Amino acid sequence: MNQRTIDSETREALLKAITRSHGWMEMILSGKPASFEEIASSEGLAERHVRRLAVLAFLSPKVIQAIADGAAPSGVTVSSLTQALPHAWADQERLLGLG
Repeated sequence: MNQRTIDSETREALLKAITRSHGWMEMILSGKPASFEEIASSEGLAERHVRRLAVLAFLSPKVIQAIADGAAPSGVTVSSLTQALPHAWADQERLLGLG
């Protein structure tokens, strides 16, 4: 794989975090559990951690596809995506050089 793209370990960590965040948001929307605090408690995590990862549920489909394909830039990590992630999908894609 190109050194300028994510490695397989980072790819797997990202996909796992994205999947978890989607599951959490589905639970919140269904009303069971009703809060991030309840999710954190049930998963043995800190509420802050759950809230931080929850933003990954709102990633652009194009960004998710780039991660799944292993084509996302090498600097993309769970931490980098959860810090100041733009809300607009076009801005997310542009930030990662995909737009």
